[in-house]
Amino acid sequence: MDIGYIFLFIAFISTLYSTAAYYFGIKEKRASYLKNGEKAIYLSAAATLVSSALLVYYFLTDNFRIEYVAYHSNIALPAAYKITAFWAGSEGSLLLWTVLIMGYAVAYVRMEKKDLLSAYTLMIVNIIALFFLTLLISIQNPFRDLGFMPSDGAGLNPLLQTPEMAAHPPTLFLGYAGSALVYALALAGVMTANDTWVYRGRKWIVFTWIWLTQGIFWGALWAYDVLGWGGYWAWDPVENSSLLPWLTLSALMHSVMIQEARRGMKLWNIILAFMTFEFVILGTYITRSGVISSVHAFGQSNLTPPFTFMLFAVFAITLYIIYERKDYIKSKDIIEAAASKEATFLFNNLILVTSALTVFWGTIFPLISEGITGYKVTIGPPFYNTVITPLAFFLIILLGLCIAFPWRRTSGKELLKRLRLPAAAFIAGLVYSIAVGHRFEMVIAISSFLFAITTHLQQYIWDTTSFREQYGNLSLIKIVLRRRRRYGGYTAHLGLLLVFIGIAGGIYAQEYENVRLQIHQPANFGEYTLIYSAPDYEDTPLKTTWAAKIEIWKDGRLLGEARPAIELYKAGNGEQIRKVYIHTEFPKDLYLILNGIDENSVLLTVKIEPTVNLIWLGSWILTAGGVFALIPRRFVRGLFEGTKKKEEVVS
Repeated sequence: MDIGYIFLFIAFISTLYSTAAYYFGIKEKRASYLKNGEKAIYLSAAATLVSSALLVYYFLTDNFRIEYVAYHSNIALPAAYKITAFWAGSEGSLLLWTVLIMGYAVAYVRMEKKDLLSAYTLMIVNIIALFFLTLLISIQNPFRDLGFMPSDGAGLNPLLQTPEMAAHPPTLFLGYAGSALVYALALAGVMTANDTWVYRGRKWIVFTWIWLTQGIFWGALWAYDVLGWGGYWAWDPVENSSLLPWLTLSALMHSVMIQEARRGMKLWNIILAFMTFEFVILGTYITRSGVISSVHAFGQSNLTPPFTFMLFAVFAITLYIIYERKDYIKSKDIIEAAASKEATFLFNNLILVTSALTVFWGTIFPLISEGITGYKVTIGPPFYNTVITPLAFFLIILLGLCIAFPWRRTSGKELLKRLRLPAAAFIAGLVYSIAVGHRFEMVIAISSFLFAITTHLQQYIWDTTSFREQYGNLSLIKIVLRRRRRYGGYTAHLGLLLVFIGIAGGIYAQEYENVRLQIHQPANFGEYTLIYSAPDYEDTPLKTTWAAKIEIWKDGRLLGEARPAIELYKAGNGEQIRKVYIHTEFPKDLYLILNGIDENSVLLTVKIEPTVNLIWLGSWILTAGGVFALIPRRFVRGLFEGTKKKEEVVS
């Protein structure tokens, strides 16, 4: 038996003990039991960490006796990708899940108050961790011994040998594991009839949302840079499964503010936390079981029975607890006027959840069609674009209205003052877009974008004036830090607006053409001139590469030499991938895909993505908004105390 497996078994026993300690500690009100539960969490976290370190060590030392290492690595694989091969298959992914969820449990123990709410939360987190540990010590053992030492391994899928894919799974799984804690906290809040779960849950919700955002960003960037089809999102089932929890968690991030401020939406918040966690389990299952065909699904394993059990168990338990505590979760009617912040939050939630349910239906439809007809019928981009596009336009308009509208209610005169400038920006966007000949959808997208961004800019200006009157000469940065939750949210909104207009430009203003270039003969594409100057060939122990050297000219000036390529990998199944070339002139990209090559000519797909870099920039601004909102209170307090002392010394 491998020592890595022994540590996994120790983690399983320790987590089982911790769960029992919390259960009996809560039931018998014994603080000593709860303390033992905490200690066992530390042991479980340490054991899973050691187990993970051993698996990484086996990859780095080419220990192909371990079946998982033999299937996902080989001697020629660079050391960095031997480390990332850790999460290339379902066994490693589930181990990563477990390590991260135990990390969240330890962080929670260290950071949160020791009370009944925390005891319930940690007991639920333990139960979730037990599910994954049970899989790891039974059907998904990453330390299974082959019984002999092969001379070399099968190698890592070439599509996974990229920096983007090194970042995508860990960031996404940080979000996935965080959603387990958010769900546990919400369920514990209902079980203990304790409203403070929303105050404590706020930072965990935002932290989880940050990592889900990053996970989706790295996945989209990987699809754009590596898959070689010229897009970043294809409504693929695995892509969808990462978007689903992001949508419901974004809704939860807004609706908990209503519960904090007005004691409303209690049941709704529980349902959102539940949906987020269910979508996370579904996403892990789809990605790692191979149950639905996907260019992103790299695992094939028999995970259907345990994950189906988990999905239904979570559903049944949540439903039962909601029924048992139905008196506690009755909410107040908090909508006093349609033109209020509360109403925009409600509609924002409805749009996000409707979007999630639409994507969910499209994702599971292949399974349903196979169950009924025996054939898997996949729903393609036209379905999503038809349904999601109008929802996205409404969401962007709401993004502006939620800034313009105050809490509770306001007068018609005040509303007119708040909306006249954004409305003018909307009309200006309409006139301009129609004048330059944009498609109808792009006209609406630009006008909505201008409306929403004007409400934000207008609010910044009003706030600055108000701050001068309220705080005098106090630094604007310190004022913004004092209201970091508010401005973190505004920053995230700006990021989302950039992502929105970036996506709209890609869908409605992209240029595309298949061209054959003769050697040394210039060919024009939009504002660019392309010249095929020479073929290029390279053979290494890892792969064979055929590339085309192509000069890129614009306005009589050489911008650079492109080198799109086709790579044939020698290990494994001899997979062939296309290495695209991307020339960036912010915010657009010239995107070259090599389809065929000989000494005299080259066949290319050439695209101009007019706004794609706004998506990447917007994603980072989204993340920055979340990070800004999470700046600890003690840091801000220390900053203000430091300022106060300095002022006292000067005076």
